[in-house]
Amino acid sequence: MLKYKVVVHRSVYKFLNGLTEKAIKETIKDHIAKLEDYPLSLREMNTEKIHGVEKTFRLRVGGYRVKFFVDKSERIIYVTDVKARKKAYKN
Repeated sequence: MLKYKVVVHRSVYKFLNGLTEKAIKETIKDHIAKLEDYPLSLREMNTEKIHGVEKTFRLRVGGYRVKFFVDKSERIIYVTDVKARKKAYKN
């Protein structure tokens, strides 16, 4: 099976660089890297579709949420946002 290309938004890099907890930072990076095995990776990670938004999912990593969009035609996954759980569900 062909792997997907994972494209990470600049704001995600900034967020990860600002994290002081190295363990959670590495865990988030590992989960983002596993997304290239889409859709198989969705079964082993805590991932759910975001209702009301087409082709968009959230990945739960501890107290943080990673939001990503899947473009199946181009085989690209766009990681658009990482937020603490408290802030992730507010508009």
